[in-house]
Amino acid sequence: MTVIQRIMVVIDANEDFSDAPDGMPIELSKALRFVNNKQTVELKLLSVGYERYLDHIHSIDYGYKKMRVEYCERLSNIMQSLVEDLEGQGYNISCEVGWAHPRYELIVKKAMEFKADLLIQHCRAYGKIEHHHLTNDSWQLVRHCPLPLLLVKDKTWSDRVVMMAAVDPMHSHHKPLALDNLLIETGSSVCDQLHGEFHVLHAYAESARPFAAAGKIKEEHEKAFDELAENYSIDRKHLHLIDETPVYALHHYSEKLKSDIVVMGAISRSRLSESLIGSTAEKVIDYVKTDILILKPTSTE
Repeated sequence: MTVIQRIMVVIDANEDFSDAPDGMPIELSKALRFVNNKQTVELKLLSVGYERYLDHIHSIDYGYKKMRVEYCERLSNIMQSLVEDLEGQGYNISCEVGWAHPRYELIVKKAMEFKADLLIQHCRAYGKIEHHHLTNDSWQLVRHCPLPLLLVKDKTWSDRVVMMAAVDPMHSHHKPLALDNLLIETGSSVCDQLHGEFHVLHAYAESARPFAAAGKIKEEHEKAFDELAENYSIDRKHLHLIDETPVYALHHYSEKLKSDIVVMGAISRSRLSESLIGSTAEKVIDYVKTDILILKPTSTE
């Protein structure tokens, strides 16, 4: 059973979150939902600053040195104010400010040093269309962070969190790494910690194999899905086998179920750019309005 007890939250301290209902960045508000026991769950906030004009090429200039120090001090003051407010409420929380380019390298390093069970990163929406694009740092976290990574969007969670794991039991290269089992076992455990409702979805597109015998594709996928699900005590009403492309199914069922989090897997660093980013996940992250929890097997090479 996976229990989230050490959470690192990446905070963009340059963002204005003063208008938030609770006065906190949404990624921090969501992190607090994991805290069932304030004594046992440890939170660490990390803000990694960088401005090109303050980088090392100007370090010989005292004025630029001073501006960089003042820049980092401003970030530290913002972070410390968040920590002090939550410490006053009994949370076990600390913060750190770093300076790095690219930022993701320091984020992964600090998360590993902290031995985080979960890393939370915010994806920003662009304009009124609520379209999300990951920054390069975020994509690199998807590629290189071996820890569970929660990509947070701007939609608030329901009082009872709905989580949906996207599995693919027909992919034979998943089986040695037990990726689908990881998605179900970790996803359901995390969902329990959030006191939520857990669903599992497998999407296939019969039209992708037009020369197969009628009904044969559905039969194959149904058999594989049933064999996977029979190992777990999941309500049959929460198991969804969909004859649609994965992207459409995830988008449509995410809205139908009013899901808050979609759980997806990454097979390995080497395959990630091809199988995850290059196909389903890029479209999912861009168009599905829910948060994305990305999990990787222990063997990532």
